[in-house]
Amino acid sequence: MSDNAKPSRWAWSATIALGLVVGLGSAWWITAKAGARGFENKGWTGSTLAGSSGADPWTRAQIAVRGLLALNKSQAIYLTTHTDSSGAALRADCRYRVSGSAMPGRWWSVTVYAADNYLPMNDDDALSFDATEVTPDASGQWTALLAPKRAGESAWASTRNAGNYDVTLRVYNPTLEAQADFGKIPVPTITKLDCGGAA
Repeated sequence: MSDNAKPSRWAWSATIALGLVVGLGSAWWITAKAGARGFENKGWTGSTLAGSSGADPWTRAQIAVRGLLALNKSQAIYLTTHTDSSGAALRADCRYRVSGSAMPGRWWSVTVYAADNYLPMNDDDALSFDATEVTPDASGQWTALLAPKRAGESAWASTRNAGNYDVTLRVYNPTLEAQADFGKIPVPTITKLDCGGAA
């Protein structure tokens, strides 16, 4: 091979740099923006691989960044949303009504995670609500509140100091049908009531 045919140091450096940019860029997008989605159900996203031995590196990275100790989907299904039913970002200064029905599992919970992916830094002792706190009506429908202050609802999760936040729905010991198709899960609806006291 002649000297002219040999790859130059510049070419090798450019190739390595490009690989690093693409690799780091895709990792950042997956962990910070897109998340290990894999599945979407009415604005709620999740991965069928979370907690499994078959989870890809991007799924594992997203779970590590969010601090989610994921169980296998036979034990728990995790779905997360950062928007209300209109597609607007969830905001700590707004109040939202969460409306849902019976979940296909033995137990479920909804938890607020602040903009930094940690639990909000407040002392309200109400960072989540679960199946034991809601009061279903005769048809199995229930409501709860996401807000910086409690306001009459029996079930409430505090969003004080949460910034633009996410909520995660966990369905524990889900049915086989739910495990096979996350679309069968009747995810809650999050409806904005008002922000800063103004509708």
